[in-house]
Amino acid sequence: MGKLVLVAILLAGQVVAGAGAAGAGVMAGAIAAGAGVQVGAATKPVIVRGNTWFVRDTLTGGVADHTFTYGQAGDLQLLGDWDGDGEATPGVVRGSSWLLRNSLSAGPPDVSFSYGFPGDYPVVGDWDGNGTDTPGVVRGSTWFLKNTNASPGVADVSFAYGFASDLAVAGDWDGDGTSTPGVVRGATWFLRASNDPANSATVPPFDFGLPSDQRVVGDWDGNGTTTVGVKRRSAWTLRNSNQAGPADLTFSYGLGCDLGFAGPGAITRGRGGKGLPAALRGTELNTVATTQNVVALTFDAGANANGVPSILSTLEANCVPATFFLTGRWVDSFPADARRIAVRYPIGNHSDTHPHLPALSDAAVRGELNRAESKIQGSTRFNPRPMFRFPFGDRDARTMGIVNGLRYGSIRWTVDSLGWQGTSGGQSVQSVTNRVLASLRPGQIVLMHVGSHPTDGSTLDADALPGIIAELRRRGYGFVTIYDSI
Repeated sequence: MGKLVLVAILLAGQVVAGAGAAGAGVMAGAIAAGAGVQVGAATKPVIVRGNTWFVRDTLTGGVADHTFTYGQAGDLQLLGDWDGDGEATPGVVRGSSWLLRNSLSAGPPDVSFSYGFPGDYPVVGDWDGNGTDTPGVVRGSTWFLKNTNASPGVADVSFAYGFASDLAVAGDWDGDGTSTPGVVRGATWFLRASNDPANSATVPPFDFGLPSDQRVVGDWDGNGTTTVGVKRRSAWTLRNSNQAGPADLTFSYGLGCDLGFAGPGAITRGRGGKGLPAALRGTELNTVATTQNVVALTFDAGANANGVPSILSTLEANCVPATFFLTGRWVDSFPADARRIAVRYPIGNHSDTHPHLPALSDAAVRGELNRAESKIQGSTRFNPRPMFRFPFGDRDARTMGIVNGLRYGSIRWTVDSLGWQGTSGGQSVQSVTNRVLASLRPGQIVLMHVGSHPTDGSTLDADALPGIIAELRRRGYGFVTIYDSI
């Protein structure tokens, strides 16, 4: 009953009241989480930095009242009132394992069980109105809701709601004590009023926020009803009714690059799977269609992961968004890195084994994309469609047609940094930086790589990234993702 918690993931910087965004980065996607913690009856704000949780006792900015560690980097964090005692406490989902803790403190899970598949999108709510939050998963457009925090992991109710590419949220939208599904599509909120498969009643759709905002939901005024909100950089903008209109409460909390949680549930960063834009059918993207001074940083992952820690640290410290293209083979080899990337950044398909696709048969080309998609979504929970990058940039009309037929568009680049050639190939941090800056233009797409050179071990793209970001900002440029730009 009004048991919702607001959570944000803070991966860089300090948690301070009124902290602003570090730079002009536009964060892609949002993260959501759970029910149960109340201020009187209102939602508490929570942030998570890596696997450190900071919980406040009031619905404002400020410093944490409770700090503890729980889970691992790459876990999907969530909160819920798992034991019905009126207090929401941490949980994480790792693969198909749910690891739930019954206190706001470090320690092992109090309850653990398996539910759903590794590629499912987890949500949390009090689905039967008994005062205890329990798991749910969304698979495509089908919701599978479970009314107990125990094995066996069998759904008590299931039904279809929304589209596979929708952002999934959950809450007690009408204040009747039962959590029900919701989805956000662009700026429009679609909220379902019942978990009865035969009752498809909904709250009238309404718009709130912008498509680029992070979505958050909670019982902001303590009246027992979950309502909507958005986080835009460091500003939390909340509404006390589920209809269009101005904000009822605003405050600053954290940094602009923090990912905001909304509950009850799990991650509500965009799940991917968007349809193929007409502008990408039969052609490919070399630059983002914009006149604004923005750059899209992109990173291919197909060899090793030696540059990942440095790249992620730089992006997070500077609040810069980016897009990653993963091969299926790379995801198999580096699943933890894949999960850590996908929690925060949009991901695309880069084939399964990184072959020269024009040399393969039609069936083999399809197999490369389909296997990669299955591995990426199975490991990270996020669908890479519609972004595909041809290995080596090697394509022809036939393979372009096959890719489009699988509802992918070809994402090329404006400039290749050539950092992959390494020091043994005559490159350096300065040459990588110079190449990016020499071709600078609005909408530039920069191709870089997450791995090291196979023989000299250099990680030039990772090493050059801090200087590239600093110089682009000095020249008045911000950053966008491919997924949010097509």
